[in-house]
Amino acid sequence: MDEHIYALHGMHCGSCVEKVHRRLVSHPQVARAEVTREPDQARVAAMDALTLDALNAWLAGVGDYRLSVADTGAAAAAAGPAGREAAAGGAASFYATYKPLLLVVGYILLTIAAFFIAAGSWDSALAMRLFMAGFFLSFSFFKMLDVAGFASAFRGYDVVARVVPGYGRAYPFIELSLGLAYLANVAPTSTNAVTALIMAIGLVGVVRAVMSKHTIRCACLGTGFNLPMSTVTIVENSVMLAMALASLAAGGM
Repeated sequence: MDEHIYALHGMHCGSCVEKVHRRLVSHPQVARAEVTREPDQARVAAMDALTLDALNAWLAGVGDYRLSVADTGAAAAAAGPAGREAAAGGAASFYATYKPLLLVVGYILLTIAAFFIAAGSWDSALAMRLFMAGFFLSFSFFKMLDVAGFASAFRGYDVVARVVPGYGRAYPFIELSLGLAYLANVAPTSTNAVTALIMAIGLVGVVRAVMSKHTIRCACLGTGFNLPMSTVTIVENSVMLAMALASLAAGGM
């Protein structure tokens, strides 16, 4: 089985991403596919006999979309500093690669710190609840910017989204609901139970993706950033799972 990255022409919006992804994965010789915008690309793992011409003939059935051999230099430039360093043969620094994720987490932590400075006292349980609220609200925001694109990328590695496509579209709204529930401290036991469940399910897909050794784009911050799937994603899911379980063990929150 071969995996190739193709430049994808003819896409205009998130709906195009969804349409192309659905068409590619429906091909009997395609094992998996990931479709992204900015850069407009398709990563396709298929049987050796499947040619580029055959893929384009298959795509013609759903619209004016066309695949071509990707320009690795242009793709690296579109991916930003991390991509350029990788194309040049050097290892991208941790900060350059994960800058968006680090900034989001940093902003959440600074906001919580400012809250407790103003309150004049520290509460570990409350700090954990506020972190989980900030995590879900922030991450759902970025996913909401392109729900269809996120769902397409998410389906590439999540074990439930692969079987139930609607789960990927619903996921940003699930995160939003959980974020609001944590912030308002509504039904803490149920909120933590749901969080533990979706984090455990997500962790299975993330671990499988990392173990596969394939370069897979992480959709944790939607499609606006080119974050790679790695042990950092495993840690992210594991920490949230651990927090939810700890809160359940403590009687909710």
